[in-house]
Amino acid sequence: MLTRFFNRNYKLLSIIILLLFGFIVYSNTFFNSFHFDDGSGIVNNFAIRDIWNLRNIWNAWPARFITILTFALNYHFSKVNVFSYHVFNTAIHLASAILVFWLTILILSTPTMKKNAISKYADSIALFVGLIFVTHPVQTQSVTYIWQRSSSLVGFFYLFSLCFYIKTRLLQIDNKATSKWPFFYAFSYVFCILSMFTKENAATLPLIVLLCEFCFFNIERYANWKYALYFLITILIIPLLLFSTRSENFMCIQRLIDKPLNKGGAYFLTQFRVILTYIRLLFAPLNQNLDYDYPIAKNLMDINTLGSLFILAAIIMGAIRIFPRYRLLSFGIFWFFITLLPESSIVPLDDVIFEHRLYLPIVGYSLFIVSGMYYLFGKNALKQVVIILLMIVTSYSILTYYRNFVWKDELTLWNDVTCKSPHKARPYNNRGNAYKKKGNFDQAFLDYSKAIEVDPNYALAYYNRGLLYQDRGNLDQALLDYNKGIEIDPNYALAYYNRGNTYRSKGNINQAFLDYNKTIEIDPNCDLAYLNRGLLYRKQGNINQALLDYNKVIEIDPNHALAYNNRGIAYYIKKEYDKSLRDILQAKALGCKINPKLLEELKKILGVK
Repeated sequence: MLTRFFNRNYKLLSIIILLLFGFIVYSNTFFNSFHFDDGSGIVNNFAIRDIWNLRNIWNAWPARFITILTFALNYHFSKVNVFSYHVFNTAIHLASAILVFWLTILILSTPTMKKNAISKYADSIALFVGLIFVTHPVQTQSVTYIWQRSSSLVGFFYLFSLCFYIKTRLLQIDNKATSKWPFFYAFSYVFCILSMFTKENAATLPLIVLLCEFCFFNIERYANWKYALYFLITILIIPLLLFSTRSENFMCIQRLIDKPLNKGGAYFLTQFRVILTYIRLLFAPLNQNLDYDYPIAKNLMDINTLGSLFILAAIIMGAIRIFPRYRLLSFGIFWFFITLLPESSIVPLDDVIFEHRLYLPIVGYSLFIVSGMYYLFGKNALKQVVIILLMIVTSYSILTYYRNFVWKDELTLWNDVTCKSPHKARPYNNRGNAYKKKGNFDQAFLDYSKAIEVDPNYALAYYNRGLLYQDRGNLDQALLDYNKGIEIDPNYALAYYNRGNTYRSKGNINQAFLDYNKTIEIDPNCDLAYLNRGLLYRKQGNINQALLDYNKVIEIDPNHALAYNNRGIAYYIKKEYDKSLRDILQAKALGCKINPKLLEELKKILGVK
């Protein structure tokens, strides 16, 4: 009876197992802190403060509108309580694992696979493919690192679209279900479009649809390419979006056009080795690193670059040769390379390697490793295959669980990175920030100085060390560091802003004005520059100009308590007492420490209790 129940409910039990494994390996992440780009992308991102302001959300990053919208949703309900962000990320990952399970079952039901001997093990293969996907340690950077939600979320829409597409094709083949396929096809197309507004690597989805058609439906009486070809139209969405909005990724393409040899060529050549590193991480996920210190390839004739190219070419040639007999293995290999294309090709991104770029390629790896085990040993040693796969999943689960401890907070994370990338400046700078947040200013100073020693042209480290000097009252040294940061990067808005603050502290009001103006010229949304310039205007008696600056701050951030307080004081000076009282009360409601005597005086003047 138990066996019969298990057989009937295998898919449900498989989903429960996937959810259980996924929850366990990420159970120690729900209170991990924000990290790295989480600060600018979430904590200090005014665009997500109002979920109803879709224009701001769109302008923040049009090509990732859906991703930013989910951050706005988190912020709407829990502000910067990190728990809800982690719950959302984990839920997306678990849902994607279920979709990987379903995708595998669908693939093994296609015309070219259902007659293959391996299809007899479809349910167990699908379970292990899903387990490897959900427990693999490399996935931590897309799940535990909150800002990289874009990688897991695009994977969710990507997989949903593909599952619905294959389901559509299977229904078309089934003469009894011909009326149902338009529904699935429509949803496949909708999820495809959603993925295009989630992250730019969704551009590969139409290519994967064509790959599925070629691998699994390419039999004369089942071939129907027109439904796959319709997906090719969606490839235009992302390039048009990048071009029309001039987003950061468009600027990467522009840099390629401006300096093709210096940027795109070196990046492209470096990717040969990077892809081999990715393959090594998939098979042996050890020594993971958030911020690799990766050598840039100088030319194709370099032995490491050329050797990597030959190995990759051999892998692709091997996939082509085994295709007639082992389609699922070939499909997994082709999936891996196709889904890596946007981030491992000629378009130069700021960093040559990041582990979160493997979120979708791992699907191909999971299919390859599980089906490979069944192809090699399944017929004669099924129990041994299951035991080996269970050992792999268990080892991945343990590594993932312990990798997540590294992400506990900024200090544990950047301690790990500085050990693994000791000759790279950014990890020291970021560890310095972590020490500073914990109040260990001496250690922060040492780390900023170490970052400068490693890379004397690292403007951010000069800026951060300048902040420490400024906080300690050493204004002359702070000015030297800000000046150096600006010399390295003439468009460093925050360096101008804090240099302006330093000049203001030294009594050099004219230079402070110039620096605030320069900050605003570079970054028109720098609310603090408007706020402090408004203070200077008010002290000079130019109340109208001060009000304009305070109004701009509130336009940028409608919940800026200090701006309401300062505008209330300005209105008081202008004897516009009703406006003054309104702003002072608003500032108080937003948590600003106000002048109680001023509030009482305003109430007395206006006769308000």
